[in-house]
Amino acid sequence: MTRLALLGALLIPALASAQPAPDDPGAPAPTVIVTPPAPAPAPMVAAPVEPEYREVYDSYNAPMFAAGAAVFGLSYGASVITAATSDNTRGNNRLYVPVVGPWLALHDRGPCDILKSSCDHETTAKVLLIADGMFQAAGVIGMLDGLLRPSTHRVLVTQAKVDTRMRVRPTVIGSVSGAAPGVAVRGHF
Repeated sequence: MTRLALLGALLIPALASAQPAPDDPGAPAPTVIVTPPAPAPAPMVAAPVEPEYREVYDSYNAPMFAAGAAVFGLSYGASVITAATSDNTRGNNRLYVPVVGPWLALHDRGPCDILKSSCDHETTAKVLLIADGMFQAAGVIGMLDGLLRPSTHRVLVTQAKVDTRMRVRPTVIGSVSGAAPGVAVRGHF
């Protein structure tokens, strides 16, 4: 036991001299080793898949043709209704002719005689004939533009599920007394 006491007496002063005094300014700062935590694994982020598009060539511009046909059909329809419901004086029978009919009817109307009646109605009729002729011409030009100028557009490419299973089985067609053999075919195409 005396040896243990002697060893303790020798180690205490050695340990005390190794520790710097708190008020000693020249003493080096104690070194602390800190082990950083292990980095967290990077989160799994799925990259967005860019959709695949394909350019499709059309032999004509269907939207332009349809718009031109609608404008022409509405304006020519108004001309035909006007020609059918009015008297054929003052060139209204010319409204049956597409595109040039309103211009021919305008020419046949002639000048307004202020002494006989008010020209307000006649001025309105002439303005409507001019507008009708312009709309019919614009409709025809739109249809021609749609036919003569091809177009392209983008379509999304998708993979279709194809299920071409087909089942063939023998059957009996008709009632029991007049039964005839047959084949039934069933499937998805």
